[in-house]
Amino acid sequence: MSSSPHKSLYRRWRDLVWQGPSWRWLAVFALVVLLSVAVLATAAVMGLRDGMAERQALLRAEIETRLSNAEAHRAAGRTELAVIELQRLLQLDPQNAMARQWLAELQAPTATPSPTPLDAERPILVPPEGSAPATPTVSPQAMLLAQAQQAAVNGELSLAAALLEELATLDPTFQPEAVQALRFDVAYRRGLRLIAEGSAEQAARAFEEALQVRPDDPDARLQRDLALLYAEALGAWRVDWDRAVRSLQAIHERRPDYLDVADRLIVAQVYWGDALARESQWCQAAEHYAIALKSSSEPTLQERYRQASQYCQSPPTPTPPLTAGEALTGTTSIGAAGPGALFFATYAPELNRWSVYRWPLATAAPLREEIQAASQPVLSPLGHEIALRSERGDLVGLGVLRRGEASWLRITQFAEDGHPHWSPDGQQIVFESAREGDRRWRIYRMWSGGGDQVSLGLGRRPAWSPNGQTIAYQGCDDAGNRCGLWLMAPDGTNKRPLTTVPGDTMPAWSPDGRWIAFASAERSGNWDLYLVNVATGAVSTLVASPGIDGHPTWSPDGRQVAFLSNQGGGWAIWLAAAPSGGSVRKALDLPGVLPDWFEAGLSWGR
Repeated sequence: MSSSPHKSLYRRWRDLVWQGPSWRWLAVFALVVLLSVAVLATAAVMGLRDGMAERQALLRAEIETRLSNAEAHRAAGRTELAVIELQRLLQLDPQNAMARQWLAELQAPTATPSPTPLDAERPILVPPEGSAPATPTVSPQAMLLAQAQQAAVNGELSLAAALLEELATLDPTFQPEAVQALRFDVAYRRGLRLIAEGSAEQAARAFEEALQVRPDDPDARLQRDLALLYAEALGAWRVDWDRAVRSLQAIHERRPDYLDVADRLIVAQVYWGDALARESQWCQAAEHYAIALKSSSEPTLQERYRQASQYCQSPPTPTPPLTAGEALTGTTSIGAAGPGALFFATYAPELNRWSVYRWPLATAAPLREEIQAASQPVLSPLGHEIALRSERGDLVGLGVLRRGEASWLRITQFAEDGHPHWSPDGQQIVFESAREGDRRWRIYRMWSGGGDQVSLGLGRRPAWSPNGQTIAYQGCDDAGNRCGLWLMAPDGTNKRPLTTVPGDTMPAWSPDGRWIAFASAERSGNWDLYLVNVATGAVSTLVASPGIDGHPTWSPDGRQVAFLSNQGGGWAIWLAAAPSGGSVRKALDLPGVLPDWFEAGLSWGR
């Protein structure tokens, strides 16, 4: 059937007039729009779901952290801090069954009379499930403030600070004057405690917290400035003597009795003089020795000054360096003293250098220089390598030298690293260092060939047991109490006390692992040597003399202990029968001098 002529005219008119898309294109366009909307909606839903998943993951992580913190506080007996963590956790997860159970246990009523606000347990801000709501007679804010005040009175400053933080979170406007006064007191006292413990940078931060409360308080400002200067002096120690001395002098001008600044100034001047003497800058060295002599009449210091002054006028002819293993003349050896060889280091002003010496005892052979520009030598168990501390200003840190080689492998890069000790298999080394910003002594473990260094916690003078299962060290518990000799596993766990006198230090294991020889100045008021039975903890005196006795080391056969002492006048190596005690005799007069006997070392190997 033919089409209508009217339709044909309409189509021709439409084709001439209509410029838009046809219905097919409109359908395609509509479909595209619908698909775009669907894609955007799907993306929005996915984004929302991802965001919710991320927030849920963060929430779960915070809940796990709170629960872990609460468990640690609970195990350590810090009930108040555990309660705080659990209450915060329940605000995030009100249905957490474990948190509710622990909180109920920690705040379970006792048979004591009704508590007052000062000795009552913390109120349950989120009550255990199923418990009837109690009507407190004291508001939670008042309770928190009262407990913070009581903690401050008891000297529990960390707990007081935590309670004040909780109070600020709960109600920042509650009794602002009382809260600010307590906040200042707690921060200021924490600063004094930290500086007494030797944590200068942490102390400065505590004083800064006090100044945030009272910006114009003169005592807090002075204490902060002194702490910062002291931290700067410790940071520059052995690295930049000019900066260390300037910081100490700035403290001394304001507070001459501040900590050990007076003594440190003397030691710093002497060490600065030694550093200059090693560079043959004799006139400048004499100036620093002279400054130190104004406050000290130490005979060895007088000899340093005399020699530096002499060389300032008439420099000495340079002495050619000894070849490693060459015999050193002018040293007194007193008979054969036992098996193996002793290793030690001293500083020779006339040679401008530190030297490590080896003394073979069995043959009574002459003393020989093994290594130059190094100190604190420790022979490895197999005798093939020596761990040491570098005394070169451009090569600070610890090193390992293979016997017979000319140069050592540098394994650490901090001037504060010292007193290395080998594991029984010779594969690892533990050492002490105050490298961290708080300048506190920590113990580190690493492979003997270098690499990552693992912190085992606070402590000094680590010594590995012969069976490799235990490390002895000088330390304290986590709260800074119960100081003395401690034992721990090589991974830093299972820490336990062995002695209870804070000054006990320099532990040395007997070859059979039954005894530890150590030095202490707090047991008799003088530096003497003692033995402790590792199994029983019983302590007995090994050496007691009018002089300084320190740095014990056992003979390979376990029958003698060698140690450094000045009981005969000059520094020498002495021998004591052990573990039975008895005869003590001098074995070797040391060459050179010991600039700081406490930082010396002695090692007896095969």
